[in-house]
Amino acid sequence: MRGVRWSALPARMRRLGRAHCAEAARATVAAGLTWQTCTALLHTTGPYAGAVAALLIVETTVVRTVSAALRYGGGCLLGVLVAVPAAWYARPQAAGLLLVVFASVLLARRDFLGHHGIHVPTTALITFALVRDRHSGELYSHLAEIVLGIAFGLACSALLFPAVRVRSAEHALEELRTLVARYLDALADTVVDRRPPRDVLGPAWEQDLDRALQRARTAVDEAHESVRWNPRPAARRRRWHLDHRVLRTLSEVAHELTATGRLLDAHPQAAGACGPGTGFAQPYARLLRTTALCAYSCRGGRPHPALPATRRALTRLGTARHGPPATGTEAGRLLRHLESALSCLSAPPPAPPVRTHRALGPLRPSSRR
Repeated sequence: MRGVRWSALPARMRRLGRAHCAEAARATVAAGLTWQTCTALLHTTGPYAGAVAALLIVETTVVRTVSAALRYGGGCLLGVLVAVPAAWYARPQAAGLLLVVFASVLLARRDFLGHHGIHVPTTALITFALVRDRHSGELYSHLAEIVLGIAFGLACSALLFPAVRVRSAEHALEELRTLVARYLDALADTVVDRRPPRDVLGPAWEQDLDRALQRARTAVDEAHESVRWNPRPAARRRRWHLDHRVLRTLSEVAHELTATGRLLDAHPQAAGACGPGTGFAQPYARLLRTTALCAYSCRGGRPHPALPATRRALTRLGTARHGPPATGTEAGRLLRHLESALSCLSAPPPAPPVRTHRALGPLRPSSRR
């Protein structure tokens, strides 16, 4: 599994490199447009405030850019609101400055501003100095640069090929499906050979499964975020109504897989606890391999056709001629974990939304004769 993970690393790095280059290009274009617009409209020789605003709000997705723009603009607005009254009415100047610093730092620590809270004291100090020295024109120019920078940052983030990370989520889900199916198939080998799963899967197989789950969750969340408010046609064509269900199903199967592996690690002879005459190990191994096939085919559509027969075979194995294994025995726990995994995979697909057509009212008779 380490070889598979390392072989997928170059492709993952290339995708990250393309995403970072695209984000840097959008930020560069936004800063350049802001600079040119400020010099043409505001007649400022160095509109650094607008260029910095455009650079800082451009994020990977449109949703993050809008959030950064709101926080950046909110921080600057709070700084102005704190500094202007203090510059007008606070006497002496040192007392007003201390009051502005104290209030702006308190507001900057609020969670809703995030790391953009630093702009509250920065804007407050600049505003206090300009208003105190009667440079209101420079203050208006400074604020106008920030507004233009935010506007160009939003426009470039939304219009210059915003990222659509659906394919990354598909790759992460495919990797998780493959890993779950491979581990289930390997558990079948450990049941037949009566060996601990650590000897077959490796000592870090649980950590590898947890990392794959975390990568899949992160990729699915990023895919949903990249599609929201995205004007690209590729984003509008995506219908992501099954990915969370697939991820939840695979997570539950992985949970049962981990529990089964831990049980077999603690009791390698658990599958043979019913005795050689009962024939438990071989049928249970076949059920594990069929479950691996069903887990690999879990893609959000209909359940695998082999699932009903697999569940019936599991029921027959539990109620064999020697009676079902006791609920407290290891064999009974193995059956319960497998039954839970099959129940997760057997969940019916969501029903398509029903379109309701509003019936037209009857034609009213005309009052004209």
